[in-house]
Amino acid sequence: MKRYKFYIMFGVICSTCFACSNFLTEYSHDQAYVQSYTDLDEIIIGSGYMKCNSASYDYGYTKDLVYYPYIHFMADETEVKTTGAYSYSNANVLKILFGYYTWQKEVERDHESTVQWVENQDWNNLYLHINICNLILSQIDEQPVETGMDRQNVNRIKGEAHFLRGSYYFILANLYGKPYSTATAKTDLAVPIKLTEYKEDKVYTRATVEEVYEQTLKDLLQAESYLKDIPRKSVTRAGHAAVCLMLSRVYLYMQNYAETVKWARACLAEQDDLTNLNGFVGDAFVTQSSPELIFTMGGNFIFLNLGNGAGNFVVSEDLIRCYTENDLRKQNFIRANDNGIYKYVKLPCVSARNVSDNFALRTAEAYLNLAEAAACLGEEYMTEAQNAYNTLRRNRITGYTDEHLTGNDLIKAIRQERRRELCLEGHRWFDLRRYMVNDACREEKTLTNTFVLYGQFPPDYAYEIVTLRQYTLPPHDDAWTLPIPAVELESNYGMPDNPRSEREYK
Repeated sequence: MKRYKFYIMFGVICSTCFACSNFLTEYSHDQAYVQSYTDLDEIIIGSGYMKCNSASYDYGYTKDLVYYPYIHFMADETEVKTTGAYSYSNANVLKILFGYYTWQKEVERDHESTVQWVENQDWNNLYLHINICNLILSQIDEQPVETGMDRQNVNRIKGEAHFLRGSYYFILANLYGKPYSTATAKTDLAVPIKLTEYKEDKVYTRATVEEVYEQTLKDLLQAESYLKDIPRKSVTRAGHAAVCLMLSRVYLYMQNYAETVKWARACLAEQDDLTNLNGFVGDAFVTQSSPELIFTMGGNFIFLNLGNGAGNFVVSEDLIRCYTENDLRKQNFIRANDNGIYKYVKLPCVSARNVSDNFALRTAEAYLNLAEAAACLGEEYMTEAQNAYNTLRRNRITGYTDEHLTGNDLIKAIRQERRRELCLEGHRWFDLRRYMVNDACREEKTLTNTFVLYGQFPPDYAYEIVTLRQYTLPPHDDAWTLPIPAVELESNYGMPDNPRSEREYK
C-alpha cells in the first residue's frame, strides 16, 4: 500500500501565501499516515468545510473565526442607529468594519487610519480550504476500495471536495472580481486559480471572471455526478440537492437562464419543502431541523452585531419598509423590541454552531432562482415563473392572493421578494452587483452608510454624537469590488490590484 505523509491537526497545515512561503508544508515529525479514504474524510470535515466556532461578544473577539462578515453591512440591509439612548453593545464594530461599510480605499483601517481588520483574512481562509480540497482530490483515488460501499464513500468525498472548491472560487470571484457581465467577463480580472496541492515556485496571476466561473462550474458539475443517488449525510455535509442549488445560483449570475431553470428544478425535485408561516410557532425560523434547509457551513455571528440602540448597527429602515403588514416575515425574520428597534431573529440567536449567516442553502432560494430565470426567459416560461413566485409568497403572507405579473414587472417583483426572503443571509451585496450588469432587466442603486462616534460631556456626562459622517456608493463605482490584499500583491509581483479612490464624506 502506498502511503502519503501529512502533518495533520484536524486537517493539514497549509500556508496561505502563494509565492513567498510553502503552500503545503510536509513535516518530518509527528506525521500521520493517510491509509484509507476515512482519513481523507476526517480531513475534509476538519479543514475542508468552513469553520464553525462558538459565538463571542462581537467581531473584535472573533475576527479570525468568521467569514466575510462585512458582507452584511456593505449593502442596504443594515444601518447605523443615530437616535435614542446610546448603547455600549457592540459599538466598536463600527470601528472594526469601518473600511468595509464605508467602502474605503484601505478597507482594513478605521476612521483614524488604524488597522482594525486583517485584510487578507478571507483570502487566506478560502484558499486554505481550496488547498485542502486539492489535496484530497489528489489522493482519494489512491486509497483502497474493496466494496460497493467503499466506492460510494470515495465518490461522496470527491463530490464534497469538488462542491467546496467550486463554491469557494465562486465566493472569491464575487468578493475580488467584478460582477459577471456577458460583455466583459472574458477580460475582467477575478482571482488566481490553483488546482494543485503542492507548492509551486511561481508568481501567480489573476484569472478572468469567466475563467473562475468556468472552474466553478466544472467543479460543481463533477460534484453533481459523484453525489447523484448518494444519500446526504447531514445538513452540514454537502449533498446532491446542495450542488443543484449552487449550480442554479452560478448560472443565474451568469445569465444562463435555461441552465438556471434546469438545476433549480432538479433541486426542488429532491427537496421542495417550504414552512408555512401561517401558524408557525418557534423561536427561530431557520434551524438545522428546518425542512427548508438543504446545507449550511460556517458560523452565525450577525445576531451579536445588530445592537439595540444608538451607535450600533441595526436592521435598516429600508429593509423594514419592504415588508407589508400581512407579511409574516416581519415578525419571524425581523422583530421589533420594546424600543421599536428591529432585531434579526430568522436564525438561532444562541450559538454559532447551528445555521450560518452567510452560507446556508434553502429551498426558498431554489424557488426564487427558478422564478427569476423563468421570468427572464419569458414567453412559455412565464407561468412557471409566476407559480414559483406565488408558491413562496403563499407560505409567507396572510390572506395572500396570487399575482399575475409579467415581463420586467415580474422580474423586479421577484428580486424584491428575494430581498425579503434571503435578507441577512449573505446574498444582497452580490445581488446588487449582478443587477447592475444584467442584460434582461438592469437595476442600479446608490447606497448611503453612516459612521458615528459618541463622547461624554459635563455636567451629566451623557453620551452625545461628536462625529457623524455619511458616505455614498454610486452604481458602477470601483468600490463595488474589494481590493486585492496588499500582501498578495507584494508576494506576486506584477499582479494588478482593483483600483479604488479615496472615499469622501458629507
